Amino acid sequence: YARRIVRLNDEAVMAFTKPELTGTVRFGTPDDYADRFLPEILARFARTHPLVQVDVECRGSEELAQLTGRGSLDLSVITCELGAGSAFEVVRTEPLVWVVSQRHCPHLQPVLPVALSQLGCTWRKLALETLDLLDRPYRIAYASSNSNALNAAVLSGLAVGVVPQLCVRPGMRILTEEEGFPQLGEFDIGMVRAPSKPSSAVQALASHIKESLGNLVQRPL
Repeated sequence: YARRIVRLNDEAVMAFTKPELTGTVRFGTPDDYADRFLPEILARFARTHPLVQVDVECRGSEELAQLTGRGSLDLSVITCELGAGSAFEVVRTEPLVWVVSQRHCPHLQPVLPVALSQLGCTWRKLALETLDLLDRPYRIAYASSNSNALNAAVLSGLAVGVVPQLCVRPGMRILTEEEGFPQLGEFDIGMVRAPSKPSSAVQALASHIKESLGNLVQRPL
């Protein structure tokens, strides 16, 4: 509650002391983030900068990076391999975790059913590399580029999933090393910007997202 009060106070001060910005920002994000925590962040930005229009495009991280590099988007938040390079600005480093439904036990099956994103996904790569190192039999029971579809498969007990710790949903629980699921490691959440000179509105949104993601805490489950 104290953090929320301080944050709201800062927003109120900004609203009355900063000149009003106008314009449109074309913003890209994977649907994992768009669904879990970015709506709250963008809503706070809208309260402090009501004259800035933010158009959101939800696509895969690789495609978002390409669109932003071509200038089709002004700003994107993407998933990146840990320490992958300098093409993006790291705004948060997040652990990836194994998750399963609280009501089902697919992790006990002799051939592990997993729900993963499509080829090219950083999370998929980390999960499969870990399973190969464990020499554990598995099958990809559910594959989709849509995070809601993957989460539904996990919550229904069809498979074990991998998600950022920040994105663990109610009804899920994190599998532990004692259960045979070692740590998957971490990945970066990065920010990429169009090569053209950013407008004041783009700069304001970038600063807001960077600060908000850096201070974000795991929601209680």
